[in-house]
Amino acid sequence: MKTIRQQLLIGLLGATVVCVLGAGALLYRSLRMETNELADLQLRQLAVALPNEFAPDSGLPAAEDPEEEFVLQAWDEQGMEVHATHGLPPLPRYAVQGFTTVKIDGHHWRLYGEQRRGRYVQVAQPLAVRNKLAAEMALRSGAPLIVFALVLGVLVVVVVGRALGPLHRLAQAVQGRSPSALEPLPTDDLSPELRPVALALNTLMRQFDDAMTAQRTFVADAAHELRSPLTALKLQLQLVERAPNDEARALALAKLDERLDRSTHLVRQLLSLARHETSLAVAPRKPVDLGQLLADAVSDHSTLAESRDIDLGIEAPCRVLVDADEDSLRVLLNNLVDNALRYTQRGGRVDLQAGLEEGRPLLRVRDNGPGVPAESRNRLFDRFYRPDGQQVWGAGLGLSIVRNIADHHHADIVLAAGDGDHGLSVTVLFPATPKI
Repeated sequence: MKTIRQQLLIGLLGATVVCVLGAGALLYRSLRMETNELADLQLRQLAVALPNEFAPDSGLPAAEDPEEEFVLQAWDEQGMEVHATHGLPPLPRYAVQGFTTVKIDGHHWRLYGEQRRGRYVQVAQPLAVRNKLAAEMALRSGAPLIVFALVLGVLVVVVVGRALGPLHRLAQAVQGRSPSALEPLPTDDLSPELRPVALALNTLMRQFDDAMTAQRTFVADAAHELRSPLTALKLQLQLVERAPNDEARALALAKLDERLDRSTHLVRQLLSLARHETSLAVAPRKPVDLGQLLADAVSDHSTLAESRDIDLGIEAPCRVLVDADEDSLRVLLNNLVDNALRYTQRGGRVDLQAGLEEGRPLLRVRDNGPGVPAESRNRLFDRFYRPDGQQVWGAGLGLSIVRNIADHHHADIVLAAGDGDHGLSVTVLFPATPKI
């Protein structure tokens, strides 16, 4: 594919050449018409003159200019030739009145004949002479046009080079960037046409830098959080190997199984966080029924709720539609329900709700567990943060995942106390659905 510079130069120089050739052709055509008109007038004037005025003793010079080559002949009433010019071979008598064009020996002649004073006068001239004269005149007249075209071609090359200079400098500036050096491109000295491109590149590099920062932070946090569980697993495995009897070995294997569950849960949460933390890939949106989403969540977590003797249900079921990514909302709701079931005491209650608040769709998960102090609620969305005094094991990533999914849907999260100032209520407010 040709570069912009090549396309501009080929287009502009080609247009210049076409215009010059067109102007030259029109100039030649115009000069040829004028030459024919003047030459026809000359032939008629020669014919009007008396034949004896061109006799050798008349004192009038015969035409010698090769640009005005012609054949002048005269015949008397008996058809005898009484006069003929020298130089060109004589032509047959055509006996015409006025102008005509004839072809003799493959050459075209312009001929004028007239009956005058009892004599027939015939004047002829080769058309090649006229064409040659018109071409020479066009070449002399068009020489400045050729010079002008050459000067214009040089100016086109210079102007195109200067106009594309900022684009070349912008390309070099982008080429010099690296993943570790994503400073914004300067836009002050750019032309108005390139400034939007530079701004778009700056936005892209800023997003890329944010993604790289998030990736580095995630890798560092994951490495830090996985180090302790892996060390604990290795120590627990050593305890299994050193167990003195079957009872001690069974106890150690049970502890090992519990630590494997915790590690598996941590890895699952880390993978879910990595999937939903970045906004580079936008999932397709479609209308999602929040009421049906709650029913599915209750069905999925009913076994865990029953094992802990927790009353899990939907408060005032209703159908609420929201434009969202269904898979992401399912992960969000599962994390909220899982947290509520984990931290609610046996015999507690977890209520799920979907509805509208001031025209905004909402999802709400409310429990009557121990709750979270108001001063600690803002930190619940920090990765790996767990309030002091928690006896239930966890990774501290569930609400961080919820926050990322909510941000991708431009939703707000409101934390409050549950019923009777006990437990925790988490409400996800989605943007209002525009009315059609």
